[in-house]
Amino acid sequence: MSTYLEPLRQFRQAIYESFPYRRDSLLDLLDAFSSNDRARSTVELSLNPCFRRQYSALYKALSAAYVESDYPVCSLAAYQQGAVLLNTLPPPTQLPYPVFGLDETPNERVFARCLSDRQNIHRSTAVAAQRPVSEGHNYSVLAAFPEAGADDWSQWALPLSVDRVSSVSNAVEVAHNQIAQLLSYPHSATWPLKVLTVDSRYPTPAFLYGLRDYDDLVVIARVRRNRTFYCQPDPDDRSPTRPRWYGPRFQLNDPANWPMPAQQETLTRRQPNGQPLSLHLMRWTNLLMRGTRDYPMHRFPFDLLRCQRLDATAHPQGPPLWLMIWGQPRQQITAAQGQQAYGQRFRLEHFFGFAKPHLLLTAFQTCSTPHEINAVRLASLASGQLWLARHLVQTLPWPWQRYTPSAKTQQRTPRQVQRGFAPLIQQLGSIAPPPKTRGIPPGRSKGTRLNPRSPCPLVKFHPSQKLCPCKDTQQSA
Repeated sequence: MSTYLEPLRQFRQAIYESFPYRRDSLLDLLDAFSSNDRARSTVELSLNPCFRRQYSALYKALSAAYVESDYPVCSLAAYQQGAVLLNTLPPPTQLPYPVFGLDETPNERVFARCLSDRQNIHRSTAVAAQRPVSEGHNYSVLAAFPEAGADDWSQWALPLSVDRVSSVSNAVEVAHNQIAQLLSYPHSATWPLKVLTVDSRYPTPAFLYGLRDYDDLVVIARVRRNRTFYCQPDPDDRSPTRPRWYGPRFQLNDPANWPMPAQQETLTRRQPNGQPLSLHLMRWTNLLMRGTRDYPMHRFPFDLLRCQRLDATAHPQGPPLWLMIWGQPRQQITAAQGQQAYGQRFRLEHFFGFAKPHLLLTAFQTCSTPHEINAVRLASLASGQLWLARHLVQTLPWPWQRYTPSAKTQQRTPRQVQRGFAPLIQQLGSIAPPPKTRGIPPGRSKGTRLNPRSPCPLVKFHPSQKLCPCKDTQQSA
C-alpha cells in the first residue's frame, strides 16, 4: 500500500505548491472534482464534502487558478503541473518508448452571448439530418498513455497540457507549442525516443514541417483512404530540366498503382474478450507528401503502414487502416509496434467520454474566457490524481453491479476510482488547512447598480477579418 500512497502524497504536495494564489481552495476543489458523484454543474461541487468552503470561494479560486504570465508556452503553474504528472509515469516496459496522444475537443457554449472569442465548432450528432455545427471554444489536449499492468484498467489517459485554440491561432500552432512543452520537461530527456499519435486531421505539411528538427520524436498518424502520396523519383533520370522532386503516384484507394511493399507480415493477437485477432500489415518506406513553397515536404520522407483485419478464413474484414510513420528515427519502430502504438490513441476518446459528464470538463458556465480555461485545466488535472489513487480506493459498485465481472476484478475504471476517492481523502487528510470563519461581509451598498456585460459577436473566419472584434481577445488567446 505504501508503494502507491507515497506517489499520491508527493503529487498532492507538488500540485499544492504550484498554485500561486488560493491554493487551499484550489486543492479542495481538485478533491471535489476527483470525488464528484452527483454534481452536474461546477457550482454544485461546493456541496461536496471535500470542498469545505462556501460557493463564493469556488468562483474566486477558479479566477486565480492559472495566472497567465510571460512564460513562453503557457502559465507557469500549468507547466509545473504537467512536469509533476509526467514524473509519476513508470518507465515503459512493454514498448521501448512512451506513447502520447494529441487531439482537439469542443466546448459548446451556444447561449453565452457575452463570452469572448466564440467560434463555430464541430458538434457530433447521431441524427443524420442535423448539421454538426455549434458555437463555443475548442481545446487541444496532449495526454500521456501509461502502460497498463495486470491489475490496471487499460484505457487510462493523463492530460499533460490543455490549451484553448483561439480565433487568432489554429490547432497546428497550439499543438506545436504543446509538443515543445512536452519535450522541454526534464523527465522527457530520459527517454531517447518518444511516439506521438494523432488523428487524420494532423498529417498535413503545416503540422509535420514544424516538427522536422526533433530527432527523438516519431509521429504516427492515421491518414484518409483517399489520399495520394508519391514514391521517390527515379535516380537515373538525366533530363536537362530541374531534378524531379516526386516519383510515381501512390493512390491509397487504387491498388493498381501500389508498388511492392518493403515488408509484409501477419500478426495474431488476443483481444480483451479472449477472441483472436488477425492483422495483415504491409509497409512502404521512403514515401513523399506533396508540399508547398513554405513547406518543402519532398525533403522529409516517411513510411506508410496498411493494417487489414482478417476473419477466421484469412479474408479481409472491413476497410483497412492506413498509418503514417513520420520522423527521423522512424526506422526504430517496427510495423507491429506502430500498429500497437496507434491503438492507444483511442484512450483519449475514453478520457473525453469520462471527463465531460463526470469530471465536468466542459460544464463551467461563465462569461469569462480565462476562467473557463482554468476550470478545464483543473478538471483535467483531477484525472491524474484519480490515476495515482487507482490502487488505494475500495470498489463501491451499485447494487445492480455487485455480481458483474467488473465488480470482482481489480481493474478499476476511472468512474469506480472516483466513487471511492472521498473516503480515501477523508482517511488521509488534506494538506490544505480548514477555512477560518471571518464573519458576515457587508456586501454591496444599497443602491449599487452593476453595469451589464456587453455581448461579443461570434467570430467568423474571413480573409479580411484577422482579429476577434472583442476587446479582450488578445488577452484570452
